[in-house]
Amino acid sequence: MSQTPRWRRYLRFIRPNVAADVDDEIAFHVTMRVERNIALGLTPEAARADAVARFGDVAAVRDALVAHDARRQATEGRKEYLVDFLQDLRFGLRGLRRAPGFAAAAIITLALGIGANAAIFSVVDAVVLRPLPYAQPDGLVSIGTGAVGELIALTARLRSFAQIGAWVEQTHPVDVGQESLRVEGAAVTTNLLSLLGVAPRLGRGFLVEEGRQGKNTVLLISDGFWREHFGARPDVVGSKILVEGVPFTVVGVMPHDFHFPHATTRYWQPAAIDPANLGYNWAVWDKKIIGRLAPGVTLARAQREVRETWPTLRPLNPLWDPGPAYRQDVAPTLLQDSVIGTSGQLLWTLFGCVLLVLLIGCVNVANLLLARATTRERELAVRAALGGGRGRLVRQLITESLLLAGGFDTTQLIAARITPPERSYRDSTRVNALYDALRERVAAAPGVTSVTVSDKLPIAVPVWGMALRVRGQYEDAKHNLPTIGHFQQVTPGYFRTMRIPIVRGRGFTDADRSGQPLVAIVSQSVAKRYWPNAEALGQQIAPPWDAPWMTVVGIVPDTKQDSLRDTSRTSVYAPWAQSTLRYTAEMWVAARTTGDPSSLASTIRRIVRDLDRTIAVSSVRTMDAVVDESMRKTRFTVLLVGGFAAAALLLGAIGIYGVMSYLVGQRTQEMGIRLALGASAGGVLGLVVGRAARLAALGAALGILAALVATRWLSGLLYGVSATDPVTFVIVPIGFLAIAVLASYVPAHRATRIDPVRALKAE
Repeated sequence: MSQTPRWRRYLRFIRPNVAADVDDEIAFHVTMRVERNIALGLTPEAARADAVARFGDVAAVRDALVAHDARRQATEGRKEYLVDFLQDLRFGLRGLRRAPGFAAAAIITLALGIGANAAIFSVVDAVVLRPLPYAQPDGLVSIGTGAVGELIALTARLRSFAQIGAWVEQTHPVDVGQESLRVEGAAVTTNLLSLLGVAPRLGRGFLVEEGRQGKNTVLLISDGFWREHFGARPDVVGSKILVEGVPFTVVGVMPHDFHFPHATTRYWQPAAIDPANLGYNWAVWDKKIIGRLAPGVTLARAQREVRETWPTLRPLNPLWDPGPAYRQDVAPTLLQDSVIGTSGQLLWTLFGCVLLVLLIGCVNVANLLLARATTRERELAVRAALGGGRGRLVRQLITESLLLAGGFDTTQLIAARITPPERSYRDSTRVNALYDALRERVAAAPGVTSVTVSDKLPIAVPVWGMALRVRGQYEDAKHNLPTIGHFQQVTPGYFRTMRIPIVRGRGFTDADRSGQPLVAIVSQSVAKRYWPNAEALGQQIAPPWDAPWMTVVGIVPDTKQDSLRDTSRTSVYAPWAQSTLRYTAEMWVAARTTGDPSSLASTIRRIVRDLDRTIAVSSVRTMDAVVDESMRKTRFTVLLVGGFAAAALLLGAIGIYGVMSYLVGQRTQEMGIRLALGASAGGVLGLVVGRAARLAALGAALGILAALVATRWLSGLLYGVSATDPVTFVIVPIGFLAIAVLASYVPAHRATRIDPVRALKAE
């Protein structure tokens, strides 16, 4: 017969020990038989031997009894717990119906905390935690952005990467039969798909020879584009599409979940690389370079090699010397981190906010339950006196808790992107004639007061900068050149249409055309930087290559170009008709009206269609809409954080109410004694509210210290206000104190209505 260790018997406090109970029962029967045999005159040894022999095979009987009792106890235990749970559930519901205010406060508190966390975590999981849909995504590295010449040199020098490729975003007018559409795509090196580890679902990928100029008239199209414009036909491979008026052959369709580099990318074209074209290869730094780590190479090793190698390419630039700071800031990162960008930090910040909201909610519910428990001491004592064990009472309270958990003036301004096919509009004379006709016809439309055309529309798209030569200071392109933040090519009427005042000098006129002296207009920051002690008008500047000098004829204020948070104030404007730097015929037309600018959208589309139906018109929006869209992410984030802050403030108010209710419940006798001894109701009210105010003041002080630290992560979301704005740091604590006082007023007012006699009798 086995002997259960004594320490195991204490496990019965947690759950019944069937084996120990069976051992006790067997021992009881054997002991009773031994005592009877001894009474009949047997010796103790003979008595025990007879008892064991009569009992039979003790081990077999024990195993059978343990198995039988375990099954019976499990069945009965489940029934008992189910009955208890249903009873507790009914009792809890009745209790919550008797206290609807408490139930509503607790449920809303938990709903806010849990709901916000579930929503934000689903976004964090989809955007940050889920790996990219490529083969072995942890081996893909974003090396940086550079020129074609740098890509070629890095590919030959870097040994940490098995493959290196590149891509650049592009948009072209695509003729799909009924009309020309401006479609977003990407030009990629021919090895990019194999680098990413993906293959077309139909057809083939790019061939190496298709990466040469004249051989790259082939396309891969997205699954969505295939379904929308080709009806998901399986024979799409070999079909022709007019891109910029040039026939391209569809060689494959990508899988439905391939969205590189963006969800809006609809086609992929081989990037044509010509090592002999030194001007293009080193002047345009727009290629996004990525690589796949070689076997056994760590990210840290690859980062170190890139940082050591890229700056050594400085002497290879045939156009100008980029200076000693060239590529000193390169920071290769995992492709996933590069794709996520600042969104990852933003989402984790939001997730931290909602976790704090949930924490506040849990603390508040605990306070509410604690406050409610002070009114249930007598009930729980009665239940205990009637036989309710500690575990039974704890289960009742847990069941109740589970119930609770169940750039300028944007008004009257409209703009549109005009994308002519390059094949038909390579001649600058035809391009100028197109936009002159477009300006003339739009200007003649009813309600239009001014019209302009520019190569970039501020806020809507990035306005790139460039290196700059300055006459008398930085004339030689082979020496270090300064850079400006923005360079725009515009037509006459731009500053009038955008309502940017001319500070000194003049604006552009129709006389500023090809064949006439080249002119430019600069922002005030450019004038102050390069001619701080002289008049900027009449000075000369030029691009970094061997281009003619442009004479400064006007000065305008600094304006926001890339976004409302743009900090680069240096801008140079040149007449479009005198352009010496023209990559594409695509332009933006902007018109100011006297009425609703959105009514001009159909007019612009009709005018362009009448001029040439092969020209694509897209992004027709008012400038108010452009600004709103540029701030959509920031506005959404700020509103979301503000909502969390409001929820936290609400939860804080509920928490203060719960704590003060608890404290008032604990001090019932004290309040009664104070009132019995002559204390006024106002004095008792001030006592309770004063304590709440002191606690809130301490919390506000700690909150200010926490905010000074936390605002470092939120500074990128702010516009027009600093991260340590003194007004905010004064108004918010005062508002919090006011809410705390209001939240404590209800229990304080209840305390003033205590019957002194009943309070003194309370136990």
